[in-house]
Amino acid sequence: MTIPPSIVRRLPRRALALMLATQCASPLMLQAQGEPPFLRVRIDEARNRALLEIPASQMNRDFLHQVSLSTGLGNGALDRAQSGPDGIVRLERRGNRVLMVRDNFGVRAPRGDAANQRAATEAYPRSIVGSLPIEKDTAGVLTVDATSLFLADAYGVADVLRAGGSVGGTAAGAGVGAYRVDASRSYIDGTRTKAFPRNSEVHAVLTFVTDQPSRGRGIMAPDARALTFEEHHSLVMLPDTTGYRPRDYDPRFGYGSVSFFDLSQGLDGNYRGGFINRWRLVPKDPAAYARGELVEPVTPITYYLDPAIPAPYREAFREGGNWWAKVYEAAGFKNAFRVLDLPPDADPRDVRYSVLNWVHRTGTGPSYAGSLEDPRTGEIIRAMIAMDTWRSLVDYNIWAGTVPASGANGPNVDAETFAMARRRQHTAHEIGHSLGLQHNYIASTQNRASVMEYPAPYITLDANGRPDLRNAYRNGPGAWDTLAIRLGYTWYPDANAERTGLASMMREGIAKNVRYINDRYANANGSNPLVTRWEEGTTPFEGVQRTAAVRRVLIDNFDERAIKPGEPMHLLNMRFAHVYLHHRYSLEALSKYIGGMDFTFALRGDTQAPTTITPAADQRKALGMLLDAIAPKELTVPEKVQRLIPPPPPGFNTDQTWISGSGDTMFDAITLGGGLATEVIGYILDRDRAARLVHTAATDAKALTLTEVTDAILQRTWGATLPANPSERALLRASQRAALDILLDLGGDARALPDVRAAAVQALKLIEARLTKTFTADDAQRAHIAAARVDLERFFDGDDVPAKRPRYPVITLPWP
Repeated sequence: MTIPPSIVRRLPRRALALMLATQCASPLMLQAQGEPPFLRVRIDEARNRALLEIPASQMNRDFLHQVSLSTGLGNGALDRAQSGPDGIVRLERRGNRVLMVRDNFGVRAPRGDAANQRAATEAYPRSIVGSLPIEKDTAGVLTVDATSLFLADAYGVADVLRAGGSVGGTAAGAGVGAYRVDASRSYIDGTRTKAFPRNSEVHAVLTFVTDQPSRGRGIMAPDARALTFEEHHSLVMLPDTTGYRPRDYDPRFGYGSVSFFDLSQGLDGNYRGGFINRWRLVPKDPAAYARGELVEPVTPITYYLDPAIPAPYREAFREGGNWWAKVYEAAGFKNAFRVLDLPPDADPRDVRYSVLNWVHRTGTGPSYAGSLEDPRTGEIIRAMIAMDTWRSLVDYNIWAGTVPASGANGPNVDAETFAMARRRQHTAHEIGHSLGLQHNYIASTQNRASVMEYPAPYITLDANGRPDLRNAYRNGPGAWDTLAIRLGYTWYPDANAERTGLASMMREGIAKNVRYINDRYANANGSNPLVTRWEEGTTPFEGVQRTAAVRRVLIDNFDERAIKPGEPMHLLNMRFAHVYLHHRYSLEALSKYIGGMDFTFALRGDTQAPTTITPAADQRKALGMLLDAIAPKELTVPEKVQRLIPPPPPGFNTDQTWISGSGDTMFDAITLGGGLATEVIGYILDRDRAARLVHTAATDAKALTLTEVTDAILQRTWGATLPANPSERALLRASQRAALDILLDLGGDARALPDVRAAAVQALKLIEARLTKTFTADDAQRAHIAAARVDLERFFDGDDVPAKRPRYPVITLPWP
């Protein structure tokens, strides 16, 4: 590390020694001892006030203000260590008050002259977010009463509760009065309120009260009328931008960004501007770096483990996080990233520390990564990562569902090894977000090219037909991770070298077909079959064949061995849910062949094909496989399994009943199968997918048509021969009902393309004609046909009310 002489001259010897010894510290931690604090908060406990001392040097000076949540609700809506609002603010004196002002960094004119920049600023509002009465003005320090700032709900807890953050299984928005902060039961925690030379930390304990508490709220709070949360304020000096060059946003790089309207662009622009989010990495030895040697950065990126993380998670989190150290070597840096234990005297909410936090919940919810960036440049200053505990319960359920089919010796991977493999990948994924990276949902089909994918466990069958879990999750980063880090973090000495280097790097990635596609296009109505959450495999064809084969083995062998001796048999409910729906995400991916179109985030001249229509043969093959998946035999749950699963015993509730339906105490296999049929037919006849079929057929006479699709669905449902087996007959009725409901929805959808509605109406007319001529001795089938005729009559009379029609609900599962 080379310290400029001007800095050396100003530093005391002790501080200089400290700086040289802390090569791994974050920029905020590289500060001389003995410096005055940035802003100091004094607590007047007698009057329950917070007094902020503002040196003259900090007036009218921009700094960062971030609010985070230190205690949670236990349900995922409000979590411990959750990042909240942040932005650049400044303190301005106006008479006997100091105002906290927040400018609008969403609009700028960076290349304009002073008048152009002023016009851009004045076109949109700024916000005054605080008014602090002045108490004293002495010796160049203003003392203001900041109670209203720090004892206010700056995070927005009340808004989350009002919007419906569930508590104890009850939606907070259902029958809940507005929560408000009760100042008399709120205070500033002096033990966690501290001032440092470049940041000040203020810890507020806020009690939210209501006169109309929600039923069930007491499960997660001792008194539903008073919920106490802790909100943490970080006031942070902005980093010196000297030596940091913001990297322009490129949609092909896979990075999040600070984006803004660039109002200095000319008429040939699009008013869009932005910089990617990334940490500052500068080589200690630029000359050696330029020669291609691996060089340590001046300031490595350091993350810390929450002391609450237990073994074996601590080891898994450390190992998965440190995968990134190897990736950064591809960008020319060694020892650029590491995961350490949080120092014993450190506060996890202190903005100087990027922490992997251990978050408990009593239900499902995501892990996530938040970060604090400089809105001016996109430079990441601090990361906050929430690693949820519940996820491992889901991993265990998946593993346990394979036990009965694994033979006398059990699965070839034990439960802890299986779960920790997932958590290593999971940690690398969340850290990846805090390094700036977005999701990449095409990576799973490219040899698991990125930890930024959502992975389902890749389970196969061994030579003996038993589940093989040894390769369930990847064990390191992939090709996309390497390319993305190179694009974001490779250091260049000047702007020209950066432009040339990044363009060359992107061409290399395109030539190797290392691809990136983000969240927006991974939904069930997407057009690209290679872009689906929780899907694993080279293609969805392979994925469905593999997962359907594993599913069949798991179903055929499922029994009480999926739970431990002495556990309630009801727990088989949630274990069997994962078994029965083992192929769900592969089926979702497969449906995207229908009306399918691959695409890239192409820029003119980069040689990528913007769009490629999926071959008609692949579309027809996918349609046949999807309809095979809802054949009555495939939907059937063996009777032995149905009889194994009783209702929940006392002390257990519906949070562990993932397969529910009608019949109260009896396991409802018909609703389970009907839900899967509804899901699959819903994928096929999605409104946007149907429109793409119409568009493609308008330009290609050999294309799969929407009518061909609806005819195939009718043939496999309403046109199918009644099975001899009563269970299969019931499930055929369920798939017929699903097809009818979805066609009725599509035929009445005012947002659908007219040709799409027409094809749906035509299919409904065919069902009506078939039912008019259908006679059967099966009582249940006659009743089923009669109900369908009534629904069709109402539709054609214009009296259809979709909400009143019977439906089979789609079973939801927590994320794996």
